[in-house]
Amino acid sequence: MAGGIFVIGALGQLHLPNLVGHLAVLELLVVWGYLSLSYARILFRGELGESIRQPMSAFGVGTWVAGSAVLGRALLEVVPGWRPVGLALWIVAVLLWLWYLRLLLAAFRAALDPSGGYRADGAILLSAVATQSLVVSGEALVPGGIPQPVSAALIVLGYLFYAAGIILILRRYLFRSDWTLADDWGNVNCILHGAMSITGLAVVVSGALPVGLAVLTWAWVVTAFVGVEALEVARAVARVRAYGWRDGIFVYAPTQWSRNFTYGMFYAFTLQLNRSPAAPDSWATGPQEAILGYGHYVVLAALLVEIGIFFYDRIGTRLPGPETAGGSPKGG
Repeated sequence: MAGGIFVIGALGQLHLPNLVGHLAVLELLVVWGYLSLSYARILFRGELGESIRQPMSAFGVGTWVAGSAVLGRALLEVVPGWRPVGLALWIVAVLLWLWYLRLLLAAFRAALDPSGGYRADGAILLSAVATQSLVVSGEALVPGGIPQPVSAALIVLGYLFYAAGIILILRRYLFRSDWTLADDWGNVNCILHGAMSITGLAVVVSGALPVGLAVLTWAWVVTAFVGVEALEVARAVARVRAYGWRDGIFVYAPTQWSRNFTYGMFYAFTLQLNRSPAAPDSWATGPQEAILGYGHYVVLAALLVEIGIFFYDRIGTRLPGPETAGGSPKGG
């Protein structure tokens, strides 16, 4: 998902050779195929039902939906002749989303039960991300676009999912004391602003709702971005103090890719809102110019850093060190 967002947003503004885009989508297709086969094996072994019974795993299915839809859109951006393949991926995403809705009913019910032990975090907002990804990708892939009443209904549903998720997340972090910033503020909490970025993008590309709503959503995204990323800096300081630089910062976790998704989506949302003829001429002049002028470089840098951490961690796990005795601390 993070790679697909990079392709449909920042990549086109970096003016790199076309070969880079083709290689990127080819790699993403290979990864998508590999993961699909892995999940198919789990399904045929009868283990899938058990793995998604927990709310955290059920909400995580949203990455399958959004990843498939966004990859379809990325294919269209880079290789327009592959529209049928992109459309097929979008249809897969729609089918997954219909199944996902059934999972969400049980997952939200379990998450609402305070005695169930579920600790809500940004992963719960994948319900909104998955829903809006159908609009963002479908508008480009479906011939003639998605009917506006359908787009409007999906966008409103996404807002509702976001509101429900925010309530549960605030309940955890504001009204419980059994957590620490260093160990319990997860990487996925950056979806607090990422989910609204893709929602605002859906409003802009569909035209199904007033663009003023997108501007208000963008203002919320900026506010959430500043707040969440300030907490991320404080969390990094706390982890370095507790575990040192290597185990505090340079520990790889798959959830770290959510940051690449949210950065890329914030940039893509800002870019499309700026291009919208319906947007006010001076909706956010200062921040807008800074994001449009440098945002694509930030997204690229974040992607390269994450790739570097991945390989650093893979190399580090093969070297003898103190973590082999007691295990390294979690990376969030």
